[in-house]
Amino acid sequence: MALISNRKNTKLTARRVSTLLHLMALVLLIFLGSCHEDDSPAPEQAHLKVKVKTQGDQYDAVHLEIQQLWTRTSAGGGKVVANKRVNILKIQTDSIIAGGHVPHGSLQEVMLKVAPTGNEIVIDDLSYALEMPQGEIIAVNIAADSKLFPNENHTLMLHINLSDFIQETAEGKFIINPNLTAVLD
Repeated sequence: MALISNRKNTKLTARRVSTLLHLMALVLLIFLGSCHEDDSPAPEQAHLKVKVKTQGDQYDAVHLEIQQLWTRTSAGGGKVVANKRVNILKIQTDSIIAGGHVPHGSLQEVMLKVAPTGNEIVIDDLSYALEMPQGEIIAVNIAADSKLFPNENHTLMLHINLSDFIQETAEGKFIINPNLTAVLD
């Protein structure tokens, strides 16, 4: 009887050890998989440069605190960091205000993030704060057939018509109309 009991215990112990080994192997695979750097190449991306072109001369200066530009393409989302305060009236059309790599594909959405403070216009040497009642994000309208090709350089030209972009309220405040147009070339 003791011999049969030992065989049952041996079978049970063997099953437990086998299960334990399988569990340890699974944990080891998960651990090694999470710690291992990905050897696969980075997904193909497009290089995007952002420039500004303004229209209108009713102000002495227009200072914007541009933080980021977000893109959404058919291959995913990306962002280009700017973090700079610029007088958009003094920017030459060949000056790049931001640049970086973003996913390639059909360009579906572009948004410009501007700081909530620090934006101003200057009229006759007097500075006026530019308010953003709709928030920090400015939607950028682009042509529906705009495509970013992998491993190629692209330029996104933001067109700012100042008479549409900046509006004076009845209270004498100046606000930003959060809507721009851009052309991708």
